[in-house]
Parts: sequence; C-alpha cells; structure tokens
Amino acid sequence: MDCPSGTCALPSSTREEKRKDYETDPANAQETWENLRNAIGGVGRGYFSNHFTVAEIESQLHDIWDELIHAVKITPATSAELDRLVTLVSETRELGIFTQNQADREAAPEREGVTLPNGQRLWVDLPYLAQEVKDSWTMESMGFTPTERESVAAWTAKLCATGTCPKDLSRCALWLFKQALETDRLVMEDGQDDKARPTVHDLLPACLAWLTHSNSKLVKLSQENYTATNSSGSGINNEEEDNDNSMTVPGDLAVQAGVTQPGFSIERWLFWRQRFKDLYRSGVPPVVKLARSCFEAAIFSGMDIGLKIPGERVYLSRLFEALDKEFETRGFKECVGAEDIDINMDWDKEKPSS
Repeated sequence: MDCPSGTCALPSSTREEKRKDYETDPANAQETWENLRNAIGGVGRGYFSNHFTVAEIESQLHDIWDELIHAVKITPATSAELDRLVTLVSETRELGIFTQNQADREAAPEREGVTLPNGQRLWVDLPYLAQEVKDSWTMESMGFTPTERESVAAWTAKLCATGTCPKDLSRCALWLFKQALETDRLVMEDGQDDKARPTVHDLLPACLAWLTHSNSKLVKLSQENYTATNSSGSGINNEEEDNDNSMTVPGDLAVQAGVTQPGFSIERWLFWRQRFKDLYRSGVPPVVKLARSCFEAAIFSGMDIGLKIPGERVYLSRLFEALDKEFETRGFKECVGAEDIDINMDWDKEKPSS
C-alpha cells in the first residue's frame, strides 16, 4: 500500500487482488512501516475532512490490518522490525477516541466519538484488529510455512503480553495449542508434502513463540479459568459466534485426558506441559529439542508472577539439586546451566516417581 499523502482510498477490488501489491521483501521493512503508518493516519484525516464515510473506514481498517499481518508474516520472529510492528499497534490505540466529523456529530450527537458498525470506537478499541488476527490464525495459518507461523505467533503474543486486546488475542493461542497438542496429527513429516495438514513439528515453533513472549499472560488466564468466549462488539452473527467459540473447546486428546472446560484452566495448562513431555520422549531429534524448549518456557511461568502452579516449585528444587551435582562432578570449576544437563521433566511431580 503506497500512500505517501495518507489520504488515499483503495480501489474496489478483492482481498487477493490487493495482496498482490503488498511488500514481499522483508529488507524493505522501513518502507512497509511508513506506508502502514501513513495509511492509519490517512483514515483519520480522510474522515475528518469528510472524504470518507464510516462505511469506507470499516473497509480500510480491514485492509490495513490485513497488510499489517502480511508484513508480520514476512518478518523474522527474532527481528527488531517485528517489535516495531507491535509498537505501531500500540501507538495507534493511544490515538484515543477519534472525534466525529460534523456530519456524524449532527446525526448522532450522543456518541462520544467515531463508532464502527460493530460497536468498537476509533482508535481506542482498534476496530476489527482482533477479528482479522483471529481469522488469519483460524482460516489461513495452516497454509503458512513454519517460519511465517512463528513470526505471526511472536507478534500476536507480544501484543497480548503488552495489553493489546489480550483476552481476544489469547484465543488465538488456545486455537494453536489445540491444533498442536490436543489434536491427533503426525509428529513429523512422513515423506508426503501436505502443507494443509502441518505436523506437530511444524506447529511447535509457534507454540514456543507464544510461551516465550506471553507465558505469564497465558498462565494467569489459566489461573483465572478464563473461558475465552467471543467478546461483545465483534460484529458477527449467532452462527458465526458458535463457530468462533468452538476454537476454545478442548481437542480430542485433551478431552480423553479429562480436560473438558472450554477456554483456559490449570488442568489444560498442565495437560500442555504433559504433552511437551510426551513429545520430548518421542525420540525424534528436532521434536525433542523444540519440546524441551517449550517445556522450559512454561515450567516457571506461575512463579515468575507469584502464582502457585502445581509442580513448579518442586521442579525448581530438583533442578537445583541436579545442577549442584553436575557442578561437583566438574570439580567446581565451571558454570553449569540447565542446558548443560539431561533434565527429567517428571521432576515436576509432587511425589517422586517410583
């Protein structure tokens, strides 16, 4: 979207046609950020100057968020440019409640500011952002490459962790963990290239990104038993809402383990931890490595924010015991970290296994 003046209206075309004009080279991150920022500013300027109606703003917002998600998808998960795209959203929200133009003020003087058809306010509610992110996850992410999926996960998790639509965006984590850990699927590719049916190995990098950047938020929601049902003001009908809320229902593997409550719960959190253990013991080297990283990113999530989560304290105690033994074995001459020893994930059991 090349819009140097910030007041350009997009021609009427399909989303796929618009996507052909999106930037595809991550090396042009500065230009992409500038264009997105100009487009966001242009929405307000165009409306305030009576060039855009609220209906036109709605369409433009969907397009801006879609292009933003595309920019995220092509940006490496570890790049500082991804943080700039997080900040862009935060800056947009902090523009606050946008004043109605004269025509809308006369038509609806009781309104505090510009309100979109779904009831969300410009800009403070970031209208349609959560919807676009959710749709990207549930409708498109299974067709992403693992690298693209990891980038979108890191960005979504950082938004969630920094207070941007946290309860709406956390549902994307529920959906991902359901697909990766609660659904029966191949652990590793069996030689068939089925991009529409990613393996557990394909999905774990995205899980790790969520746990790395938003583990505290996820475990807190688990402690609160947050059901993660669809929030009000989403602008969807009852049938769509039923389908939307189905993303929070536990998958078959979780149900078989006795986890039936929709949304977040400590039982579900502990089930995810157990699944990381199972995958760690799978004997598939790439999966073993990712599963260990996920487990280690999750195991102290409660303690980090003062929550008592089963197994965390006892695991820490036994980890320190193992580190002390390894330090002694090395003659007290080298620093030893958890990455230097073979861990036993069952250290989190309150009673030692026989």
